[in-house]
Formats: sequence, structure tokens, C-alpha cells
Amino acid sequence: MFKPLVVALALVLLPFAAQASNLPDYPFIHTTGEGFAMIAPDMGEIDFDITAYNADPAAAAAAVAERAAQVQALMVEGESSASLRDTRKEMRTAEADYAVRSSVHIVVRELGKWRPLMQALLALPNVDHLSTTFGRKDREKVEQELTASAVKDAQRRAEAMAAGFGKKVGAVNAISSGQLRNLTNAVGLMPGDLYYRSNRTVDAAPADKDYLAIEALRWSQTVDVIFRIK
Repeated sequence: MFKPLVVALALVLLPFAAQASNLPDYPFIHTTGEGFAMIAPDMGEIDFDITAYNADPAAAAAAVAERAAQVQALMVEGESSASLRDTRKEMRTAEADYAVRSSVHIVVRELGKWRPLMQALLALPNVDHLSTTFGRKDREKVEQELTASAVKDAQRRAEAMAAGFGKKVGAVNAISSGQLRNLTNAVGLMPGDLYYRSNRTVDAAPADKDYLAIEALRWSQTVDVIFRIK
């Protein structure tokens, strides 16, 4: 009777033992630091669909091609560029016609041209599902600066905790960083993130969104650090 009980207890305690074995075998403090900055963007991106409806699919495709040519005509070398992709045709049974749609992606490298370009796009017919986002050309440099700020923040937090117990912070034994976060997107001011939308799709934006406005970036970088306790 006792043997099965011992085996059962061992099985129950096994996960806790495994978890404890993953902890450092020395006194330590684990802290998370954050670096945050509000930054003016120096580039932007625009995503939208060109959609045409017609009982004749060839006529709908021709309308999409015409609108795409108008979009390309708005581009200026060195300042903006447009690419079209994912052209698709769909039969709408209820409407007895075809929908031909093509996704457009525009990169604006000179934000001084943002407003007139956006005004021209908004004036075009057949444009829907418009989405905009902003970023920085020197993103890696900004990310390094935010990481350095996050490390200092983690150090400050660790020292405050150690001081509360009359201890001091020792050497760093482990550190890891999270992904750069765009908090502008997190609070709903922007429909997408410039750098981490790996499979970009066109999002429906709020009806009251001001497409002519250029939003400041709110970027955050976090680090997790394990310090020894002296």
C-alpha cells in the first residue's frame, strides 16, 4: 500500500522538482527594464485595394489596370514607389457580376510629400480598405538606444530591490530582449506596424481616421535580466 502511495507522490512532485532545477543555484534578482521614446517618423507606407465591379470580368480588370496606372503616375523616383500584387477575380452570385481586386503597397520615403500624395489617392475612385503606417529609416540605431535605456532601467530596478534587503546587485548572469513594440498601434492610433507585419493585409480603418496626419511613433523595448545578489 505504501509503495503505490510513494510512487504517486513522486509523480505529483516531479513537475515541481523539474521547475526548481531550472532556477539558478545562487541568490539572484530577476528584473525587466523598459526603454520608451516618442519619435517623429521619417517614412511611411500606404496599403489599399483597387476594386472594380462589372458583369464583364474583362471590363472590371481593365478598370483596375487603369486605376493602377494612375497610382503609378503619382510616384516620384527617390520619394515614393508603388507595387501591385495579389490581383484576384471573384464572381458575386447575388449581384450577378464580377469583382476584380488588386492590392497596392506604397512606400513614401519623403514625408514632405505625404499630404499631396494622400489627397490624390483619396480622390481616386475604386480605392478602398485604405491603411497607413509610419516608421524610421534608422530603426536599428533607435532600437539600440532603446535597448541601452532598458538595460539601465533594469539595473535601477534591481538595485532598488536589493537595497530593500540590505544587499547589493552583483554581476549579470543572463539577459534577453523582447521585440521592439509599436505602442502607437497598441493604443489604436494606427492600423498596422511598419516592421512586424510579415504577412501584410489591408485593414479596415476607423471612419474618423485622418489619413493626411503623420502620427508620432511610440516605441518600446524591453529586456529581462538576471543579476547575482552580493
